[in-house]
Amino acid sequence: MLGPIALQAGELVRSGIEGAIAFNPILAGTLSGLLIWPAILGGVYHAAILPIVLFEMERTGASFLGAVDLVSLVMVAAGINLAHVFFPKQRGQAALAAPGVTINLGFGTFVESAYPFMFSSKVIFAGAIVSAGLGGMMVGLFDVRGTAYLPTFMAPFASTDAFGLVVSMLVAFVCAFLVTVVANRVLGRAAR
Repeated sequence: MLGPIALQAGELVRSGIEGAIAFNPILAGTLSGLLIWPAILGGVYHAAILPIVLFEMERTGASFLGAVDLVSLVMVAAGINLAHVFFPKQRGQAALAAPGVTINLGFGTFVESAYPFMFSSKVIFAGAIVSAGLGGMMVGLFDVRGTAYLPTFMAPFASTDAFGLVVSMLVAFVCAFLVTVVANRVLGRAAR
């Protein structure tokens, strides 16, 4: 009984996303990137976004939101984690971050590994949102479709634009990394 209703609701959301992308892919990517961290933290990601990604991939093999997921969640988490490996604010953070960045890059998942660092620093949290928005903007600029849940070195080859996805991944990763380094080393020292 609920199956047909859920299918129609999913189709409406998918149509809305496709309409937003057709209207302005850069704006759609930016908004998707900015909203994806609040969505995962609020429990909306697994209930709404992931099914849309899977639905898109079933139909076309790749997904706009899948590319945003990889760029704005996985690569941002990897940037935050790698910054903590090399420039930790406190002892022990490198040991906590190393498995996270390994799983982020090696499997294209486990964005939750960045939570301890995001929740302990407003600057890192805001940097994650901004980095995700910039990454999403780049996904929209290149109008790329892709997916997370693959090793990051393989994901570009499963996308519609390998170059565009790599650039988008690097923008989000480097931005999150740099914001985290500044938060840990520059602002962290000023707070001491």
